Amino acid sequence: MPAPTACAQHPSVQTRLRCSACETPICPDCAREAAVGYKCPACARHLDSTTSRRGEQGAGALERFSASVNRRAGAGGGGARSAPSGDRLAAVVGARAVAVGLAAAVVGGLVLAVVLQGGFLFLISAGAIGWGVARAVYWGSEERDSPFIRAVAMTLAGFTVAIAMAFAGLSTAPAGLVFLAYPAAIYGGWIVVRGR
Repeated sequence: MPAPTACAQHPSVQTRLRCSACETPICPDCAREAAVGYKCPACARHLDSTTSRRGEQGAGALERFSASVNRRAGAGGGGARSAPSGDRLAAVVGARAVAVGLAAAVVGGLVLAVVLQGGFLFLISAGAIGWGVARAVYWGSEERDSPFIRAVAMTLAGFTVAIAMAFAGLSTAPAGLVFLAYPAAIYGGWIVVRGR
């Protein structure tokens, strides 16, 4: 465990917490939650600007317009009127992520049902399909990340096994082994979420 050092922003505060990107000492007031650990304000700003630019490159005209309105509002214009636009955009992105992920989970479940009926390599297949479903969720969200998107990715990765079991039936493979496909699929989804 590192020795306490002074926070880079607040020298009077001793901390053991460090930015997961640049190792700068940060106190709880400075820390910004990230997908892995905490980031200092500078690294968090860089991550936010990179994510928003990457999202805008693949976005349609409506999404680019909404992002531009939100940027202008954040710079001092508009205030309360632009917030619903950002909320609506987040709702649209969330709904698209759920729809794309659900479609991928159904297709993945059908493929996994065939594998379960054959009774071979179903753990590796479940993990790979869980990974693919989680990637589909992030693709549907235009590579945005949030706790909601992470939860959807993990849930739908595991849901593929339920779909597979519904189509294949429990009698096609040993029951104890079939249930191991759940953690394999969820682990595949977790690999994608962890990389965020």
